[in-house]
Amino acid sequence: MKRFILPVVIFSSFFIFIPNVNAQKKVKEIKITEAQGVAIGADNETIAQVTQRAIDEAKVEALKQAGVSENIASYSDFFQSEENEKYEELFTSDILSDIRGSVKNIEILDTKKSFDDFGHLKVVVVINCTVVKYLTIKDIGFDVWIDGVGMFYPNDTGLKFILKPSKDAYVKIFIFSETEAYRLFPNKYENSYLLNANQQYYFPSETMDYTLYTDRKSEIHRMVMVFMKEDIPYFNDVEYKKIIDWIFSIPPDMRVIKSFGFSVVNEDKMKED
Repeated sequence: MKRFILPVVIFSSFFIFIPNVNAQKKVKEIKITEAQGVAIGADNETIAQVTQRAIDEAKVEALKQAGVSENIASYSDFFQSEENEKYEELFTSDILSDIRGSVKNIEILDTKKSFDDFGHLKVVVVINCTVVKYLTIKDIGFDVWIDGVGMFYPNDTGLKFILKPSKDAYVKIFIFSETEAYRLFPNKYENSYLLNANQQYYFPSETMDYTLYTDRKSEIHRMVMVFMKEDIPYFNDVEYKKIIDWIFSIPPDMRVIKSFGFSVVNEDKMKED
């Protein structure tokens, strides 16, 4: 859980994100028609699960037709994590960095179910969709040095860290715990600002404390930092899926993603046993 000390920060917004104009110039939208995906069911899979895998295969086929061929295996991993709502896995791997495009506006045209020669369910799905193809690749010279993030924090202690980007950058920071999710920075009392290349920046500012709190014995947290060459806003609710969609709207040469997991431990709760 979060607790901000002097002042308290409340995060909420109902705006819809509109991508930056420069970011839009670095992507190309390609309409794909009648992309086909096939999936063979396992003994322990439901019809819905096999059908979803067929849809995922159709999306992979659409990406190939749009000319997105690099790291194609990463898309299967991404779609599987998305399907199972295991979004945290995406921030503990290189999948988000490896992906060179995304799929949206999916329209299922046809779904056919049958059985193969071995009695396994076979599902064939045909879709129309739009592939968002990135026209740039990851900028290997754009990185961020981060120090001060620990693995364990006692209850009611402050989160502090240092950031040093290799190029001028802006940052959005989100925290997910087992009980809630919120945007750590920028916030109501700390505005977004440019982090100059090769300079160290200390978080939080002198007027703020990022105090970590849990009413459980121990609570796992994940902090996600999105560094960008331009200050592209995030106006949506803090949810893994919505943040991932937002990240996909930013061309790969304009972003760097860093993620840290840590636990907040409440010793008083442990003594109650």
